[in-house]
Amino acid sequence: MDGKKKKQRGRRKGKKPNWARKKPGPKKKWMPPRIGRSNYDKFRADEVFLVAREIADFVDRERIHEKQPGGSGRPPMKKRDIIKSLLFLEHFNCNIQKSPSMLEMHKELLGLEKVPKPRTLYKYRAMPEMSGILERLQMKSAHELWIKERMAAADGTGNPRSKGKHWRKDKEDSKKYREYDKAHYMVGVRSLVIPYTRVTRGTWSDLAEFESLMQNTMPGSNVNQVLGDKGYVSINNCEVAAEYGATPYLMPKDNAVYHSHPSNQYKKMVHYATKFPRRFKDVYRFRVKVECAIHSKKNAFGDIIRGKTLTSRRNQEILRDIVHNFRMTVMDRHGE
Repeated sequence: MDGKKKKQRGRRKGKKPNWARKKPGPKKKWMPPRIGRSNYDKFRADEVFLVAREIADFVDRERIHEKQPGGSGRPPMKKRDIIKSLLFLEHFNCNIQKSPSMLEMHKELLGLEKVPKPRTLYKYRAMPEMSGILERLQMKSAHELWIKERMAAADGTGNPRSKGKHWRKDKEDSKKYREYDKAHYMVGVRSLVIPYTRVTRGTWSDLAEFESLMQNTMPGSNVNQVLGDKGYVSINNCEVAAEYGATPYLMPKDNAVYHSHPSNQYKKMVHYATKFPRRFKDVYRFRVKVECAIHSKKNAFGDIIRGKTLTSRRNQEILRDIVHNFRMTVMDRHGE
């Protein structure tokens, strides 16, 4: 009886058993603050003004080479006004043909000296010279959140050129992939920013683009873990990830051979995934965040990309990724 009374007294006092007590562990990794429903509703209400102001401030402080006037013909249009207009139209998913009224309404907010005509926007968006400028702006638009990342993931998706087509539905028929453009991303797992995008044909493999994604995103970053599905698994890709100081977490294929004494980075990854599957999946499960970023971008701007040339469609995809980075950055500030 005395023993039972002692147990009851301990329970009444609210004592917890040993297994329920918190144990000291490592510090938590950085995670973006939860924005919450109230802050998210406020962000959605002020999104037009906040993102437009972010576009104007960002483009104005960047260094962009402008063509000096003085030649024959009309004076050249400023690239800053062109880039601001294209980014703003992609934010609203507005067609360029209907752009004059939209840009005229927000001319002061964007700081435009002159509203460009639709044919001028089409001309500049199809220029190969604009690709280098937009890639640099994309990396800088994601810099605020990308430097906080410790984990990144690679993935690809298809962009149709007309209505009625879906990448998931046509995945079984490889011949229909020719009607798509494929975008390859490197995404920050915590913040969902996209610092670099590479656009290829729809039939292009993901395996060959992993090295290019690593070369353009890893230098200067703090990423030490890289995630990817079975489409990125190869000996070369694992060695490339190790060269940049990142541990590869690429899901091994079903026919992967287990080696008890691994001699390279690929065999070490297969050894770890086979011998410690739970630990491997505890990290690999964050790869789903890439799908979240792609869904968020397509839900906001659509997935159809129209353009006569591949360069025009590639530049339009990069423009959407830049605006997506602005939205993620502004949303992160609202959660603070």
